[in-house]
Amino acid sequence: MTSVRVGIVGCGMAGRKHIDAFQSLGSLASVVGICDENIELAQRIGKRWDIEVFGDHSELLDFGLDLFVIATPHATHHKLAIDGLNKNISLLVEKPLASNLSQAKEIAAICAEKKLKCAVGFVHRHRMEMQAAHRHITQQDCGEVVYMTDSFWLSGGERLPEWLWKDTEAGLGVLGYSAIHRIDWQGWLANSRVASVYAQTNRSGIYEGSIHGVVANLMFASGAVGSVVGYQPNVDVNNPFISTVIAGSQGLINIKLGQSFEICTSEENYRKSVVQDNQFVKQARDIVNAIVEDREPCSSVYDGVHSAAVVEAIVQSAKTDSKIDVKD
Repeated sequence: MTSVRVGIVGCGMAGRKHIDAFQSLGSLASVVGICDENIELAQRIGKRWDIEVFGDHSELLDFGLDLFVIATPHATHHKLAIDGLNKNISLLVEKPLASNLSQAKEIAAICAEKKLKCAVGFVHRHRMEMQAAHRHITQQDCGEVVYMTDSFWLSGGERLPEWLWKDTEAGLGVLGYSAIHRIDWQGWLANSRVASVYAQTNRSGIYEGSIHGVVANLMFASGAVGSVVGYQPNVDVNNPFISTVIAGSQGLINIKLGQSFEICTSEENYRKSVVQDNQFVKQARDIVNAIVEDREPCSSVYDGVHSAAVVEAIVQSAKTDSKIDVKD
């Protein structure tokens, strides 16, 4: 395979980042086609990059693709993914992988049957500060992971698309948009799956019944404990708060996403500012290399299935006010 042929459905904020990322890979990959329900938007972007524009994703899937990138509203992910896999095309699906666990498991099963690759858009794994944390933890510079906590306060409400908040459109609110990233990277950093959860959610917001806030305790199979605490109010947050702390048996890591990385152990203690890099380019390169090298991508379809299972358990825990076991 000389160059991976990429097709992208969805030309919104995420879709445009994917287009830019894959087009930056030179001879490794090329975006050969795009489509969006807003055809005028797709045509403007296609003209900028000299990319073929299609009126429907089924036409795009017949354009000799090696990789199909799905950057559309959550409720559409399952059908688009199945359509791509049925054409024997590997996938990069924006998170969440699907609207629910059953759909996510179906996607994973077809991937396994057809021996196709599927990356899930947990793009923060590719950030410099997260890669540094993963490296230090893998080297056990902080000993065994004991506790992890993530806190965030971000813009919400009308600042984000309405479909994101509606359960009927599988938006899942703050769970499907922000909390799911924290759930994913905690498991990745701890190298462990979530075994059970106890959670509460806040549904008071501009969209009735939508999940605007979450407090979730995650019990990992390794024995580590994690917490995810976040809220997206109905206002524009000019200075968002995002914090990650990983406490190990022999040290601590403190991350301010996009700002700084700090590690404290008996052997070293240093803090450094984060050099802004493009995690979307790193993610694009990873899935392209996974296809060429016949390996799993950094964030695989199985990570997408597990995150779907954890999100469902959180929703169930909040409804029943009880601890729920996570079952992939």
